[in-house]
Amino acid sequence: MADYIDIEQAKTLSGLRIVAPPGRPNPWAEGLKSLCHIKRVPYVLVRKVAGHDPALQGWTLQSSAPVAVWNDERPRTTWNEQLYLLERLVPEPSLVPKDKEARVLMFGLCNELCGEAGLGWYRRIMIIHSTLSDPEVTEQGKAAASYLGEKYGYSPASAEAASQRIGQTLRMLNTRLTAQQSEGREYFFGNLMSALDIYWSTFAVLLQPMPPELCPMDPAIRDSFVNTDPIVAESLSPELLAHRDRIYREHLQLPMDF
Repeated sequence: MADYIDIEQAKTLSGLRIVAPPGRPNPWAEGLKSLCHIKRVPYVLVRKVAGHDPALQGWTLQSSAPVAVWNDERPRTTWNEQLYLLERLVPEPSLVPKDKEARVLMFGLCNELCGEAGLGWYRRIMIIHSTLSDPEVTEQGKAAASYLGEKYGYSPASAEAASQRIGQTLRMLNTRLTAQQSEGREYFFGNLMSALDIYWSTFAVLLQPMPPELCPMDPAIRDSFVNTDPIVAESLSPELLAHRDRIYREHLQLPMDF
């Protein structure tokens, strides 16, 4: 497991501090860490405790992770704020297309992955629903799922809508990727890697994790991440998974360390 410090110690430091939950591949946190890896930005990992974190609430005025804190600047708590911060700290290599239309499309597709009501959001709803519906789950497990459900707007209706929404996002990503590949381009936006390549790679863990030797995690967490929904499975193309594997193999850190 990666080395973490506590929040009180982190508050005394300068530089970049990333608050993340240890022990599992949180796709938002892995995306942020991967941006730092590509841009060679050093950072210190700060432990977020499970559930409500009063220390994090006191420091950042909210209790979700990941959070990026640079020197004495305001905490960045959303994926796009974190991307803009790293683009400012290390402009090259840029992970944002320079072309205006490509840039708008990239941010839109990234939001379909990372944003509220995006793939990650709805996949979390599906996992919460599965946990609450399983009679074999412990009371402790159901309490944790209930906490997350209340925090992120779970309802049976949202769980029912989740697979269609995720399927739409996957089909959009596959259309974009295969169109680029048909023109001899390696990434979602030409022959230069963008933030979308990174975020797709880290969020795919919520659908089909890489094998344990590349992405070691608790077997129960792995089982909960593996998609069993037929609509999502039909939309998750081999091309998308192969792209994830190549991005990790050629650009990101393996085995994953969290």
